[in-house]
Amino acid sequence: MLKGINNQLESYDGRDKILRLIGYTSYLVSGLTKNRALSRFGDSVSECRTILRLLDDLPMLTHTLAYGLGRKEPDMHMQVCGVVVNILDQLYYPLEHVAWAADRGLISLRSDHWWTASNACWAFSLYFSIARSLRYLSLLHNHSKHFDLSDANMREEFKKNQRLQLRELMSGVRSACDLAMAIHWMPDGFLWAGTLKEWHIGALGTLSTVLSLVQSCKSLQEL
Repeated sequence: MLKGINNQLESYDGRDKILRLIGYTSYLVSGLTKNRALSRFGDSVSECRTILRLLDDLPMLTHTLAYGLGRKEPDMHMQVCGVVVNILDQLYYPLEHVAWAADRGLISLRSDHWWTASNACWAFSLYFSIARSLRYLSLLHNHSKHFDLSDANMREEFKKNQRLQLRELMSGVRSACDLAMAIHWMPDGFLWAGTLKEWHIGALGTLSTVLSLVQSCKSLQEL
């Protein structure tokens, strides 16, 4: 376990996951116990992650260019979803940077519209991520029906298929949790915007992050 935590802390992505877990757990406990100090701590962790994301534009661009038009995806549906997700994620970062800079008086702009725009990019990205996961799960499920389990090699392929389904199910649940939060932070009047309690946010964020950490563990690949 200690080695696993150390591996997470050695990478930027791993540290972000740990910070995310700490932040949302703070909101969860704060919401349940009414401890405002924990809520403020959660806000500080969130601010830390926002500042670190100021450096994410280039890595995201590298990922987007490497993915291209998603020709390695199993079908056109997943290709389209993957490309749209990358475009929205690429737009998210500069919009968030502008909103953050406006809040700190670095530029003379109202930040609320920029926050709404960046959050909308996040929400739509999550929507298309869910659509992609559902499509992939459907393809994997249909493929699993054709395995001859009396064949040893086929049994290994079947197990691999089951692991892929589990990972994709986790991805879908993660995206659904994050989408629920993204809609909460949209302007009032949009679906359930502004109606979630602090502990709801904490619970959704904690569940999403725990699933992300589980997915990143090598042990999952051995299930």
